Amino acid sequence: MSISTSTKHKKIIIISPAFPYRGGIAATTDRLAKEYTSRGETVEVWTYKVLYPKLIFPGKSQLLDLTKHKAPTNLTIHRKIVSFNPLNWFKVGKELKKENPSKIILRYWLPFLGPCLGTLARIAKKNKNKVAIGLIDNVKPHESRFGDKILSNLFYKQLDGFLVMSKKGVKELEHDFGITKPIAYTPHPIFDIYGSKLDKVEAIKHLGLSEDFKYILSFGLIRKYKGVDLLIKAFKQFNKTNPNYKLLVVGECYENWDTYQDLIKSLNLEHEIIRFDQFVPDDEVKYYFSAAEFLALTYRSATQSGVTQISYSMELPMLVTKVGDLATMVPHGKVGLVSGVSNEEIEMSLNEMANPQQLEKFREGIKEEKKRFQWSVLCDKLDQL
Repeated sequence: MSISTSTKHKKIIIISPAFPYRGGIAATTDRLAKEYTSRGETVEVWTYKVLYPKLIFPGKSQLLDLTKHKAPTNLTIHRKIVSFNPLNWFKVGKELKKENPSKIILRYWLPFLGPCLGTLARIAKKNKNKVAIGLIDNVKPHESRFGDKILSNLFYKQLDGFLVMSKKGVKELEHDFGITKPIAYTPHPIFDIYGSKLDKVEAIKHLGLSEDFKYILSFGLIRKYKGVDLLIKAFKQFNKTNPNYKLLVVGECYENWDTYQDLIKSLNLEHEIIRFDQFVPDDEVKYYFSAAEFLALTYRSATQSGVTQISYSMELPMLVTKVGDLATMVPHGKVGLVSGVSNEEIEMSLNEMANPQQLEKFREGIKEEKKRFQWSVLCDKLDQL
């Protein structure tokens, strides 16, 4: 039910993946809605009936296992949108116009969604004084395809303002898309949705690992741009002088894992690299981050990464490569290290990260640095647009 325009707080509708969809975007959308609710706002999340057609989805499932996951409490979530059905877009767009929220926040990360979200925004904005804000995870996709710019423009041209979570995204909107509407920037807030850091021994035992070794964590969906192969190659040399370390490669592979397995075999690392081939449920995330000495993200390209924000939450030091906004997210020498993308540079950084004194210094730095990644800052920036 719509709220009277005379009341102080008006309804906000967030259009995004949300429960029961899995993944960081869905989980943090739920978190964003809770933050707005805690500020006294009336919030609804309109999510997808169908997000990706099966033909283009590379993973095992788009949805959480509902036998293991419960819907978030005190949130209103409606499954309405079919991303590839124009008839559905017009139907939902009319419902959005009739609902007459004071603000619509549309989460965007992939050009495929441009026609759908652009249509919803265009129809909804036929009401006067309606504000449509794009919450942009990726202005441009990590893996470009023909027509990306055309599809994205179908969405961007309908917006009144943009919030991006990387400085690179600001430049892309202004220079590549010629956007003149207001653009705000704030780093991705901390992922404080996975619980607290655990005792290391407890976490190691839970995962069935040996207490005789230390562990480096590679976490997240595996795609070429994330450079897991670069980490594997550098780890080979690192492991020669640090045989007490093993590498945990955790996450579902969106490519052919055989390519990575062949690399591991060719480097004789079958017993040094431990593979967890799965999408990690929310209640299991803390075990991996608690068991590790540090996180290693050796991306070839990036805008920003939600994985660094899990690491902040768990106070786990980080090694990242100097791409996108990762160096901004992870100040070099304070909470971890920023490396070049060559095997030699990554190996040198791995060796430096393994120094116990450095790790302790980084853990202390994280306690202070993570204060700048608050959800209230993201909401304030959205409200200013």
